Amino acid sequence: MTDAEQWSSIDARISSLASPDSLPGLAFVKRVFQRIGNPVNFPAIHIAGTNGKGSTAADLDAMLRAQGYKTALYTSPHLVNIGERLMICGTPAAPEKWHDALDLIESVLCEEKDLRLGYFQVTTAACFKIIADENVDAAVIETGLGGRNDATNILPAPLISVITPLGMDHMKLLGNTLPEIAAHKFDIIKENCPALYYGGTPDLNSQFKERCRKVSAEGEVLEENCRVIDVKPSLKGSSFVYCSPCGRKKCFVRLAGLHQPENAALAIRTLELLKDRLPVSDRAVLSGLENVQWPGRMEVVHMNPDVILDGAHNPHGTAALIRSLKALYGADAPLNFVYTSMADKNYMGSLQLYSQAFPRARIYCTELKDFARCEKAERLAAKASALQWGMPPLIVDDPMQAVVQASRSGGPVVICGSLYFIGRMREKVKNYAF
Repeated sequence: MTDAEQWSSIDARISSLASPDSLPGLAFVKRVFQRIGNPVNFPAIHIAGTNGKGSTAADLDAMLRAQGYKTALYTSPHLVNIGERLMICGTPAAPEKWHDALDLIESVLCEEKDLRLGYFQVTTAACFKIIADENVDAAVIETGLGGRNDATNILPAPLISVITPLGMDHMKLLGNTLPEIAAHKFDIIKENCPALYYGGTPDLNSQFKERCRKVSAEGEVLEENCRVIDVKPSLKGSSFVYCSPCGRKKCFVRLAGLHQPENAALAIRTLELLKDRLPVSDRAVLSGLENVQWPGRMEVVHMNPDVILDGAHNPHGTAALIRSLKALYGADAPLNFVYTSMADKNYMGSLQLYSQAFPRARIYCTELKDFARCEKAERLAAKASALQWGMPPLIVDDPMQAVVQASRSGGPVVICGSLYFIGRMREKVKNYAF
């Protein structure tokens, strides 16, 4: 069986164990965890937020590994296969370990017929079991959705709870205002456990501090104590100077994107706050950031012509991508957006931002034909036609043909709109001879 077939079989097995009528919340998750040995007491850094969670998690994992720690990194969604969701010291956990964990979960679900877990809940239970068995020095755990009812929130006492910048996303589940969404995210902050929030509006900062007071957690807002200055972005990453109560560091983060120094700063400060539990040298910090990888997020896969992959799928993420593109190319650049979106996302909000930011841009609307949630290219183009572009939106049903056509226009190509889309396209684009 090939690697792809092995991961596909694990994915199919998780889907077979998951119930479409699973319930939100942690009641069923807790019962299953109790039955499989309650694998929740490993040393964890728990991360929630709207955008930047994955990059911050990858930064932390890279710096901890550079120090020599044995680490686990649990993130979602995956781009190509389920194995990407759990890395042990930078390598996917072995398929047989997934099957062993799923055997335990399956036995519990067979014995207790009233228990119903969703796909992410089954995946989290399996991965936490593997992490506990691996006896890691630190596990970096990213929430899937929200915080309060997220399966990862079963962690009783993380080393620290980290919240990245907040924006509007998943409103049907989390609420229609930022304070409502923040309430879900801030619920990963546990009693007597430290917490770090990147920072936002004064009201959100106050809400974070109130949550910390409520559970007797020592909380800090990064923007109030730390600064990122002298940012110099490039397609190969960004240099910057990080300033904190612990001093100044000249850093380079390998990830492209104007927001990546901010994510790196959040990760560096996290480790500074954990220096008594997980000491990390300046050398390991610098080495980790210089070597970190996080595919599909402002990922430059080709130069001349420049081809960039980014999974921005909401206006908050789109705004971050726009800032990076403007810093690299300017507002007058004739960018080519190869775009699709899941139909349930606020893609019109993102399209408006792209149109306003880059009036000379072209947009190639495409779709994933075999993906039920994907919006139709014709509908995307019809919506986009109400906006101002360098030329009328184009409909190119085949995604790869859209990329090839865009690459011949003479300007940079930005493939964006959905992480699922990026996952499907990444290897094809990387291997194409432009």
